[in-house]
Amino acid sequence: MFGAANWGQLIQYFIIYGIGFILGAYGGMFSECSGIINIALEGSMVIGAFTGIAFMNILGNAFAGTWLLTSIWGVQLLFLISALFAILCSVLFSFLLSFVSIKFKADQTIVGTALNTFAIALCTIVNTSLISKKDSPEIGLSQFNLMKYLRFNTGNTFVDTAFSGVNSAVVLGVIAILVLWLMMNKTRFGLRLRACGENPGAADSVGINVNRMRYTGTAIGCAAAGFGGFIIFSFFDVFIGNWRIDALGYGFLVLAIEIFGNWKATGIIFASLFFAFFSAFAPTISAFFSANAIKAGVFSQRAFYYMLPYLLAILSLILFSKHSHAPKAEGIPYDKSSR
Repeated sequence: MFGAANWGQLIQYFIIYGIGFILGAYGGMFSECSGIINIALEGSMVIGAFTGIAFMNILGNAFAGTWLLTSIWGVQLLFLISALFAILCSVLFSFLLSFVSIKFKADQTIVGTALNTFAIALCTIVNTSLISKKDSPEIGLSQFNLMKYLRFNTGNTFVDTAFSGVNSAVVLGVIAILVLWLMMNKTRFGLRLRACGENPGAADSVGINVNRMRYTGTAIGCAAAGFGGFIIFSFFDVFIGNWRIDALGYGFLVLAIEIFGNWKATGIIFASLFFAFFSAFAPTISAFFSANAIKAGVFSQRAFYYMLPYLLAILSLILFSKHSHAPKAEGIPYDKSSR
């Protein structure tokens, strides 16, 4: 039966997936509330995850044997710096989407789809060149592996397991969620951003630079999605030589979460936690079956549980998409002369 360690592991995965999904869905919300359809969330998560993990490898090699890798606070600093680098690279990636969509008024769905493919291809090429170097994946020091998470020794198996996945990037992720929620709901910036997605002509008439707001919204959106990708994938593996270059469809899953949450910051949080639970359930129950040598037909197969979040995403779109209300000017290039 499920013990304290199993429940703790479930909560551990739930925290990581929950934060990653909220950030990813917030990424779509900021972009689309400004009027830019962001199908490139998958690509943003790939870029953020890969660049952050690759930077961690490179920096780790450069400072191998130093305080940065032999101290728990040094490792936390390494995670924090790598997370910030992932955010920066995701912002740069966002300009590919916003520039082509705004300047050339290209079809945003096609551009986003192309950028997803481009991101995976680019990271695959860079990854191949990095792991071909002898010194690339060598930061897998036992000390680093042991210290990449803050350890809790309360004596309670459930608590110690549940929060053992926390590191500086995860803490920063929680802060980022709070800041993004406040930006969208409690600031003039959030009001102006939503105005650009609902009625850009009216926004322009009161002096709001619509295109600038769309560039900004897309940059924030891709940065959030990239950061979410880094948090999820750095939890599972920090070595680029072991990493498969894709985001496992999480970018499309957070798109479904965004629609399920009706483009509302609070709704997205609850939708993200719903899907995070089932995403966390998959590795937990699979590990439980394996550890206890339980064979129960299809219900002991890993693929069945890993399929659940995506199946639920399809069902949620079928059931709730008719009640969702996307920003009215989403995907429509703004032409000042048509006002």
